[in-house]
Amino acid sequence: IIICKLYKPKNLAGAASNEACLFTNPEEELFVGESELCIDYDVSAETSLDASSTNWTEGVEMTPWRRIVVFKADKLEPLIRGIRDAFPHSAQATPAPGAAAAAAAAPMM
Repeated sequence: IIICKLYKPKNLAGAASNEACLFTNPEEELFVGESELCIDYDVSAETSLDASSTNWTEGVEMTPWRRIVVFKADKLEPLIRGIRDAFPHSAQATPAPGAAAAAAAAPMM
């Protein structure tokens, strides 16, 4: 399960379409494609997003939403590979799984 931050155009906020959604983290869109279940919910009442700040959306008024994405555990590894392939620059900055734990366990000399 992951929770994604996304924005929908205010005039399409109730629509179920992904076409008009802007994900805060674009890699999360890959999880949606492999999901078993997605649940969207409006969080505009709980956020302090200034409705007039539309510079990043070219004047389109956006509403903040969250999406709960449920996917099977056996899809995690292929999803991680897909994200690394789709976003190679961010993958270079990310240590390999277990590298941080191995570095922390290594004896200091």
